[in-house]
Amino acid sequence: MASSKIKSWIESVALHPDVVSEDFSEDVFALDLGPLAEGAKSVPAVYRDPEHFFRASYVTSGLRSLLKDVLSRLSGGEGNRVLKLFTPFGGGKSHTLAALLHAARSRAALDVIPEGKGLPRPDKVRTAVFDGQFFDATNGKMSPGDAVRCQTMWGWIAFSLGGKKAYELLRKQDEARVAPGADEILAVLGDSANLILLDEALGYLISTGGIQVGQTNLRSETLTFLQRLTVAVSNTKKTAFVFSLQSSKRESLEYLSLLQTVEHLAARKDQQREPVESKEILAVIQRRLLAKLPDAADSSPAAGAYQELVTQMRRSYAQSKAEQQQAEEEGIALRDRVRQAYPFHPALIDIMSERWAAIPDFQRTRGALRFLAACLRAYHKKEKSGPVLGPGDVPMEDSEVRLAFFKEVGQQADFQPVLEHDLIGPNARARRIDQRRAKESPTLAKKQPASRLATAILMYSFGGLRREQAGRTETLPPGVSEPELLAAVVGPDLDSVTAQACLKELKEQCLYLHFDGVRYCFKKDPNVTLLIEQEAESVARDEKQVRQEIKRMLESRLAGHHDAVVWPEKPGDIPDKEPMFLVGYLPLEFAGEPKSEQDAKAVDLCGKFGGKQRSYRNGLGLAAPATDQVEPLRSSVRYLLAVGRVKDKARQYNLTDEQKSQLRERDATERSAAESCFLKLYSEVLLPVVKDGGLGVVPVSVGGRPLQTTLNDKREAAIHDRVMELLVGVARKVFDKVAPTKIVELFKLGGKNTPGIKTSEVVDGFYSYLGYPRLTTSDAIRSSIARGVAEGHFGYLSGAGPTLGPDGKYQVAREKVRFGSPVADDEVDLETGFLIMPSAMPAAPETEQTKGEGGQTEGGGEGGGGGESGGEDGAGGETAAARKVVDLSFEADSTQLYNSWKPLANLADMAGQVKLSVHAESDKGFDKSKLENGVLEPLREANLIE
Repeated sequence: MASSKIKSWIESVALHPDVVSEDFSEDVFALDLGPLAEGAKSVPAVYRDPEHFFRASYVTSGLRSLLKDVLSRLSGGEGNRVLKLFTPFGGGKSHTLAALLHAARSRAALDVIPEGKGLPRPDKVRTAVFDGQFFDATNGKMSPGDAVRCQTMWGWIAFSLGGKKAYELLRKQDEARVAPGADEILAVLGDSANLILLDEALGYLISTGGIQVGQTNLRSETLTFLQRLTVAVSNTKKTAFVFSLQSSKRESLEYLSLLQTVEHLAARKDQQREPVESKEILAVIQRRLLAKLPDAADSSPAAGAYQELVTQMRRSYAQSKAEQQQAEEEGIALRDRVRQAYPFHPALIDIMSERWAAIPDFQRTRGALRFLAACLRAYHKKEKSGPVLGPGDVPMEDSEVRLAFFKEVGQQADFQPVLEHDLIGPNARARRIDQRRAKESPTLAKKQPASRLATAILMYSFGGLRREQAGRTETLPPGVSEPELLAAVVGPDLDSVTAQACLKELKEQCLYLHFDGVRYCFKKDPNVTLLIEQEAESVARDEKQVRQEIKRMLESRLAGHHDAVVWPEKPGDIPDKEPMFLVGYLPLEFAGEPKSEQDAKAVDLCGKFGGKQRSYRNGLGLAAPATDQVEPLRSSVRYLLAVGRVKDKARQYNLTDEQKSQLRERDATERSAAESCFLKLYSEVLLPVVKDGGLGVVPVSVGGRPLQTTLNDKREAAIHDRVMELLVGVARKVFDKVAPTKIVELFKLGGKNTPGIKTSEVVDGFYSYLGYPRLTTSDAIRSSIARGVAEGHFGYLSGAGPTLGPDGKYQVAREKVRFGSPVADDEVDLETGFLIMPSAMPAAPETEQTKGEGGQTEGGGEGGGGGESGGEDGAGGETAAARKVVDLSFEADSTQLYNSWKPLANLADMAGQVKLSVHAESDKGFDKSKLENGVLEPLREANLIE
């Protein structure tokens, strides 16, 4: 960034008094040659007074050359006497003719400016000005002093040069409207120094075509006069004839043959002069609009900042050293142009001089002055501005600026909807984007990036660049490419990343912004966005179909998950007695209900099944929709339906390939938005608990704990996977495994009252009793039983439940009981199986009182979990040799450490003291069941120990 502080341009420059005057009128930039020549008071003093005129003028190299040539010829010098002003439309034509007039009438006035010194000094010069706008073809025009009524161009020129005496030489020809001969014209010119200026002649010639003169018409006679006038002037020593023809491009195109005829009067190239070149328009504008030209101290900080930022942006796109070098050169060129154009951004000047020049009625210099003056006045009133005045900084919200803008480019009525809906209306799309971004990042509140981009695009939406191709001039369509646009708006107060992000939003949201794959352009015709908006309004009138579509999309994303229930309305919609953890996904309307009603509905769904009490209430959770995601989801789906409708009507709307491409892009955008909403829609689950002696629910939320699961194989939101990740992996409220000792503890197995239990009762217990571990599926129980049998915690018997004998042993053949040996999970039958504690197992045959299979004893041996000596209070039958020392060592992240606190607290309760090294001791020894269920197994589940 440039080291010097970048001030706003409104602080650095002084505006011309005409611009900031309370009596300002754009007429101050309107110069008509006829009234000026006649000294009309309606002409602003800045044009009427010769010295004032030259002081306020920027004398271009072309104008100085023209002044030198004309003044030289008026002094009797050699050279062409007939000159045609070759000016691009609106290129300072009237100003140039006025300069010639003032120089001829008051040569001394030129000396007030350095450029005027040294120019030729002719003696007294007679002047004649014919302004076609102020000469009526039918009635002619009354001469000054009401001396005579001149009927023709030659009558007026004669009177202007020599008064009534000269007029008398051509009176007959004037009254008869017949062109005089060259001799008669020479007689009028005489030996005096004469300057004849002809302006806006084409319009006059068009009017004369309908006035009959004998067998011909006044147009033909006037053309004959002009031809003879050029011959006569060429034969004089001190007469110059300078003319400019067309007043507008449209006018010249309609009468092209007539224009070519008159232009032939000065056919040689050396007779054509261009007083204002394109590169000089900027200096003309600065001289006329600013009280003084800015100096380097004012412009350099901004110029340096733009160089650095745009170079950096260009380099980020560069893919080779050559492109990097080009980026550096472009940055230097921009720096020099900003310094030269200050306080204007050169892109704004280029738009007017290069693009708007293609607009038929745009006057390049006068139009630019009027438009820029309105912009400067608006900022003068606000008393604040940016570093420069660029295409994105045009204050379109100012009524005076809007009027000046559309006066130059036309089509104000056609573009009113564009302004209202996309740019400056109370609810305009660009304004909405800025307001949203300002809430997210307050630093953008004053920058208004979206509005500036939209304004810049509007500036580029009129006229078009001309380019030479195959020997002919071609005008490109209106609009601006992204690189051009970014170069015009990116600066010290707007970075390229923000600009690109806003441009994408404008493209997606604006109703009249068109993009053809190359150029952005505002047009009076709506784009596909408006078609989508109209269809979306129709969809919004029937929200039922939006709800149905969301439900369909949700069902699609939950397909294949048998443990998920979509939008249960009543308790009977959620199955009961299913040995798996079910998640009921509540409908969107749930989010809008009061908390009390939400709790009541959740309790009803969890506590009932049909008209009776629900059995498996511990195997159920209710996923509640997030309030902040409901409306965005509805909006995205609403637009998805609208996009589909527009696609279906593609032929009816005559959509182009580009518009179809935009539709596909919009469809992808809305689908992405919908997936984002689905991803966050169900981030809280309500679980049933015992509360105040009855049934209640508690919420389990994601909170600040991020979920890892995002999309499924179809690239859709993995909704159910995320909910289960929350319950199982993050909050640890549901488990996919359970320790066999937990079964022993929870069902109080091993005492006289419960020496065994049916596996179906174990399943019913886990899924029915609130407070028991919630299990994902019954497979967790099956695996736990297989593990418990292998480790000797209990035996397993399939088939009908056995009878308990008076000796406290089950009357079943010992070989039918699986105990102390591996059992496959699928061998465990949860419907007909039976668990037998070791103390209640039948005695083994005498021949089997040796070591059993796998080197374990009858009592379970080394990992057996207790033998027959266990009492009622020894759940699992604790052996006499109790474990007295527990040493643990593990590494944990924050979540694992959080999950370890409760197990470690349980260990501390038993040990009385726990060291930070997780070394625990107990004089009495650790209760095996409590140690396993309360410490070791939870730590294993948390993946903290093996």
